[in-house]
Amino acid sequence: MLLAIDTSGATSAAVVADDGAVVAALLDEDVRAHAEHIGPMLEAVLDRAGRPTIEAVAYGVGPGPFTGLRVGMAAARAAALVLGAVELPVLSHDAVALAAVRRGVRPAFVVVADAKRRERFATVYRRLDAAGVPVRDGEPTVGPEESIPALPQVLGAVDAGLLGAVAALRRAADIAPEPQEARYLRSPDVTIATARKSVLG
Repeated sequence: MLLAIDTSGATSAAVVADDGAVVAALLDEDVRAHAEHIGPMLEAVLDRAGRPTIEAVAYGVGPGPFTGLRVGMAAARAAALVLGAVELPVLSHDAVALAAVRRGVRPAFVVVADAKRRERFATVYRRLDAAGVPVRDGEPTVGPEESIPALPQVLGAVDAGLLGAVAALRRAADIAPEPQEARYLRSPDVTIATARKSVLG
C-alpha cells in the first residue's frame, strides 16, 4: 500500500493499493490552512483504510505555491520516516494528466493551473510511458496565458488518489520517481524586510 499526499493546491491525502486502486481518500479545499489540516487528515485517511502496512509515501512536488508545497512535502517525509516507508516524489501535474487520459484524452495536451498574479502553471505531455502514465515534454513553466503552448488544455485539481496511482503504476513498471526538489517555479509571495523601521518615526 501507498500513502499519497498533495498540497500544491488543496490539501489531499489517500491510501492507494499497489495496482493504483484508491482505498481511501480525503480532500480539504481550504488553500490557506494546509498545516492545520494535513496531520489530522493523514490520521483519518489511514483509519478509513484500516491502518494497512504502508510501504511507500508518494507526494506532490508541484508546481505550486511555496508554503503549501513545503507543508505537504515535510509531512510526507515525516510520515515516511515514522512508517519506515520509501519516498516517491511525483510531479503534481502528472496526476491531472493521468485523470485526463482516463477520461479518454490522448496526448499531446498541456495541463494548466492558476499560478496567481495573472499567470498560469503549464506542463506539456506528448506520450505515455510503459506504465500508461503521460510523460511530460520538458519542465513545468509559469507565465501569462499567452505563453502557454498551442495545445488542447487540461484543467483540474490535483487529487492525491491519482497522484498515488501515478506513483504505484510507475513503481510497478520499475520507472524511477521524480527528484525530491519542489517545483516552486518562482520566489514566495512573502518577503523579509531588509531594513528596520523606527517606531518613533
